[in-house]
Order: sequence, then structure tokens, then C-alpha cells
Amino acid sequence: MGEHDLPTPRATLAIRPFPVNLRKLAWRSGQVPYRQEPAGERRLHSGGVPAVLYAADVVCPMSGPPLPHGGVLVEGRRIVDVGAVADLAPRATRIHEVHGVLLPGLVNAHTALEYTDAAVLAVPGPAHAWLRALEGMTGSWSDEAWSRSAYRGVQQALRAGSTTVGDVVRRGPAVPAASRAGLAGDSWVQVTMVDVEHADSVAAQVEHALGLPAKGRRVGIAPHSPSLLGTGVLQALAALAQRMAAPLHVEAAETQGEVAALRSGEGPLAAWAREHAYAFEWLDGGTDLSPMRYLDACGALGPHTSVVHAVFADVLEARLLADRGASVVCCPRANTLRSAGDAPLERYADAGVRLALGTGSTASVPDLDLLAEAAAWVALARRREMMFWPSSVGPITLEEQAIRLATVDGAWAMGWGGQAGVLEPGRSADLLGVEITTKPETAYRDLVEQGPGRQVLTVLAGVRTARRSSADEPWPEIDPA
Repeated sequence: MGEHDLPTPRATLAIRPFPVNLRKLAWRSGQVPYRQEPAGERRLHSGGVPAVLYAADVVCPMSGPPLPHGGVLVEGRRIVDVGAVADLAPRATRIHEVHGVLLPGLVNAHTALEYTDAAVLAVPGPAHAWLRALEGMTGSWSDEAWSRSAYRGVQQALRAGSTTVGDVVRRGPAVPAASRAGLAGDSWVQVTMVDVEHADSVAAQVEHALGLPAKGRRVGIAPHSPSLLGTGVLQALAALAQRMAAPLHVEAAETQGEVAALRSGEGPLAAWAREHAYAFEWLDGGTDLSPMRYLDACGALGPHTSVVHAVFADVLEARLLADRGASVVCCPRANTLRSAGDAPLERYADAGVRLALGTGSTASVPDLDLLAEAAAWVALARRREMMFWPSSVGPITLEEQAIRLATVDGAWAMGWGGQAGVLEPGRSADLLGVEITTKPETAYRDLVEQGPGRQVLTVLAGVRTARRSSADEPWPEIDPA
């Protein structure tokens, strides 16, 4: 088989233990999943509100250096000024102080909010066993259970300080839940375990889903993953995404099992596919391609593509990603739990690949804390023998780059740079307060080393959507009733 040849699609009768039915994946703009406290608070701003000053020991605007004794002045939904508290205080009607750092709301580039109530599965183990357990646990969930899980996921994301979220959607309730909470970002329709027999019908259903209302969010496609889809299906989804200018979010190059499946049609994932009678074209002797080259051959790499995990990529494949304009979403904690290995950060840095950070769902990691993910990313970079990150202004510390990935750089990598990632006048008032002891010179390092679990305030479009008086005070239980 040639370097870019793909197996020919072939039809067959397949019996699936977990049949895909995207007709169940639907949402309505008027659907309200449980309580929506933020919407109630937002109504207070509709008639004009006083200026609120959010002040902290250090403000990290991410559009410039950290500011000592800084503040962010907010009127309604927008930031009107960023600067020294002494200069902003006379213009404020109210002042809210954070003993620590204020920074932009975090940008979580990969999660699956609907899986929040499957948190018991966030334990070490191989990917194929985790997948089997996830399908077994959620296969009997009612529509109410999916909605409840999605709602809790949204609340956990807000408590962790994420105001922009890329979310893989399995059934649908996470879309209105995220929209009504005001979360920016993408909702990607997940397509998995589909072979050539159902390629046309699934593509039609996905195209319909792309047109459903999702206020404040883009809707895209999440093929999961190349080793859980037929070749023709992946090609059809990539073509659909390109035709409709929809974002494509692909989990790929994550495990050795995936590499073996696509290259030679062997390994545990290939055995699992045969066991369940899937007619994946690559099962017939493999493709002789790595996951990254397979994605490219299927037309799935482009400027609207984000590749999640991307643990397996050689130097040429890193350059291929950069040439195609695709971004990579790093999920180091999930990769550790799945024993997947380490993403080759040094290759991505050398090639200029755009990076972002994602947690995954709480079915795969302990929490949705992107600061914990940033700390894991720094540890990963050091394992890859990196000391600094080669930014456009010269080498910067790994800790600064990790916070940039969680804010401004991650936002640009995912196509959200115009609406997230920095604190600037005119921007949406999306802020995070983290209670730590710090100073401007060490703020990034302190956020990485002390910040996980210390979030005390999340402001989304000018509304305090999550707050507690101290980081030592536990968050109350999330009650969806």
C-alpha cells in the first residue's frame, strides 16, 4: 500500500453493542436544564449597573506583564479599564478584593461535560478498557441523567475558573447548559463507533446538528477517534466540516493501541472492533500509516482542526501539523492515567504548532481544574528536557507559557482569540480570582505551583457565577433540583 493510499470502503452488516443514534442528540434553544442562577444575576445588569472594581495583589492581563496592586474595572458585561487600583478606585461604586491573582477566565480546550457523573472511572488503566467501562456505565443513563450530569459539569467548570470551554457532546444537553451559563467556546458533536454502512445517514444527522441553535457557541464535529471510525466515515466528516466551515476536534495519536490498529490492523482496539463486527476499512491489513498521516490522508488536518492528545508525532509530523495550520490540545493528566506517554512538546515548539490545554471530562481526570493541567504540562515539558519555551519575544519560563496556554495562547489556538484569553477594555468581563501568596515577579510560577484548587471567584460577562470567601472553604454541593 502506498504512502497515502487508504483502504477502499466496503459495506457490511454490523451489529453494534452500543449503536450510534444521533437522532437522540438534539437540543432546543428554549430547553432549560435545571437551575440557572447566572441568568438571574445577569438580569440585574440589563438596566445599567454601577462600575465594579475587582482588585488583587497581582493582575495578570496576559496582554502585558503582571501588574502589582492591580484592578479590573467592569461595567455591565464589559471591562472598561485595567490598571492600578489607586487609579481605578475613584471610578468604582463597589470594590471586590481577591487576596492573590486576577487573570482572564481560563480556556479549557477539551472536556466532555455530559460525562461528569461518570467520575468513578477516573482511575489508571488502558484506553480500550476505559472506553468499554464508559460505554457500559452510561449506556443505561436516562435523558434526565445526561442533563443532570451536563449541568454539574458546567458548574464544576465555572468553579475551576473556566469561562471558555471546548466540549465534546454525546447526547445534547450540554449545549443549552453551556449556552445558558454564558460559556464561550465550541460544542463538538461526537461521532464514534460508526462504519461504512451508516456513513451517509450519520453525515446527514451531523449536518442537521450543526444547524441547531447554540447561543454564544460554535457547533462542530468531534470524530472519536480514527481507530473507532471507518475510513469513509472520517473522510465524510472531514469534508462536511470543510464545506460548512465547522471546527473539527479529533482525539488521535493517543495510544500504542491506536497506532497498531491503524498501521497494521492489529492490537487491542482492532480486536475490540472485530469482536463487535465493525466494518472499519483499516481492519483489512491496516493502512501502513501513523495516526497523524492517516488523518492527513483523510483530509482531516486543516486550520479548523484541533488534534487532542497527539502523543505520537515524529519531527516530520509536527511540521505537517504546523503546515496544515492544525492545533494540538495537550491533556497530560489524562495521558498519564491512560499510560499513553508524553506528547513531544519540543517537536511542537520547534515546528511552531499552536497548542492549547484541556482537562478531558471528570470520567478521565479527577477534576476540571485547568491550573492543575498547567502544572502537569510544566512537569511534562521538563520530562522532555525543556527549560524554557521559545516564544515570539524570546525564551520564557515554562510556567508563564503554561498560563498562556490556559488563557491567551490557548484561545488563539482554538479560534477563540477574539473573545477570550486577555483582560482588555472592551472585552467581555470574564475573570478568575485565585487565592495565593504572590508578587508580580513570581506570579506565573506561583499560579502553577500554588494555584490548583485555590480558585475563589469566577466572573462571566460581569456576573459572579462562582465564589467562596476563602480557598480553604469547601465548595457547597451542586444541587440540580
